Amino acid sequence: MNRSTIIFGLLIMCGAAYLASKIFAPLPVAKPVVRAPATPRTVPAPQAVRSRPAPVVAPVVNREPEVRTALETRFSELREEGRVIRDTLMKSEPKANQAYDNLGKNPEYQALVARRRLLEGTWGQASEAEKQSIVNEVNAIRQQTVGMVLMEISRLNSQPVAQPQQLQLTGSSSSRGNTPQAAPQPAPPPPIIYM
Repeated sequence: MNRSTIIFGLLIMCGAAYLASKIFAPLPVAKPVVRAPATPRTVPAPQAVRSRPAPVVAPVVNREPEVRTALETRFSELREEGRVIRDTLMKSEPKANQAYDNLGKNPEYQALVARRRLLEGTWGQASEAEKQSIVNEVNAIRQQTVGMVLMEISRLNSQPVAQPQQLQLTGSSSSRGNTPQAAPQPAPPPPIIYM
């Protein structure tokens, strides 16, 4: 036999002996417990009081500067958006100037513009809550006025184009009188509005 086989066999026999000693060993006998007679309690047992953790209070953070800067930024963005929309319409729509002139005579449009200017004038003295409502109202007014301008532009675009008067010469009417007149050009399609 080989040396490693002998060592392996001895290890197996030691393991088997250890297992046999644990399996066949006598069980320890527990001593009998003598119970004392129970006496009734006159005082109820105290309730277990679970300590409640202290409520977690978030630290008071002054968010007023953040809100103020956000409102100031949004208010200036609204004013700039109105200018950009007007400039874009003036560049892209040939009848935008006429639409703004027509709406300038409309009392409803004039009232909206006057209200917006009043709100812009009171912006400096307003509290934070008032500033939030001013921003919301200026945004609503801008949406209404832009919608009115776009409706006026579409109304102007849907009107037929006035044909210039053609002068007929009184000379030879037979050669020019029989020529057919050119058909009027169709109105351009209304603009596509993305909101």
